[in-house]
Amino acid sequence: MRIVMCFCITTLFFMSLATSRLTSAQDSEPAAHGNVQVSVGDDVTRNIKFNVETEDNGTINGDIRLDDPSATVGVDPDNPDASSDLPPGLSVQVEVDCLVVQENRAAMSGVVVDSNIPNRIGQRVLLAAEDNGEGAHDPLDKLTWGVYTNHTITWTPSDAEWGVDDNGNPLDQGASLTWTATDAEREDDVGVPSTRSEVVDCHSFPLSSYAMVEVQHGDGNIQILP
Repeated sequence: MRIVMCFCITTLFFMSLATSRLTSAQDSEPAAHGNVQVSVGDDVTRNIKFNVETEDNGTINGDIRLDDPSATVGVDPDNPDASSDLPPGLSVQVEVDCLVVQENRAAMSGVVVDSNIPNRIGQRVLLAAEDNGEGAHDPLDKLTWGVYTNHTITWTPSDAEWGVDDNGNPLDQGASLTWTATDAEREDDVGVPSTRSEVVDCHSFPLSSYAMVEVQHGDGNIQILP
C-alpha cells in the first residue's frame, strides 16, 4: 500500500509540474534575445546584443547594443569640423519600442539614446533576426540591421495663385488634407490612411523581405519566442 501511495504522489507531482510548464509556455509573450558576433566578409567583427520582451499589457520593453568598428562616421551638418575628432566606428544603445514576431523571425526597432557619435542620438535602428535552433548541426541563425535618419517634412506644397490669408497662411490647403479610405460594407475595416508615417519601425517591412547575414556557430546565439 505504501508503494502504491508513493507512486501516486510521485505521478501527481510530475503531472502538476508538466501542467505548470505547459501553462507557462502558453502564457508567454513574444520576445527576442541575442548576443552575437557577426562579419559580412570584410574581416570586421560586429557585436550585437538585444533583449526585447512584451509585457502582459502589450508594452514593448528592451534594448539593443550595436558596436560596428567599420561604420563610416557621419558628418554633423551643424558642426562639420567636429566630425574629424570622432573615434572610428559606431556604437549605439537603443531603447526598443516596437517588436513583431512571426514563427522564428522577429523585427525590432527603437530610438538611439546613447552613441559615440552624438548626431546619431535620436535616430532609429531596425534589427531583424531569425532563430534556426541551437544545435551544432542546425541551420545558422541570421540577422540584419540598419540605422535610419528621421525625415521631417517642414513645408507644404500649395498653389501660389490662391494667395494667403490675413495671417500669411496659404489659402490652398489641399496638400495638407488627410483621409482614411474604408470599405463601407465592412464594419471591421480599419481603413487605409492617405498619408503614412515616415518613421521606420518594426512594421515598415514584411519579415519575409529581409536579406540577413548568417551567424556562425560559436559566435553567439539568437532566441525568438513567438
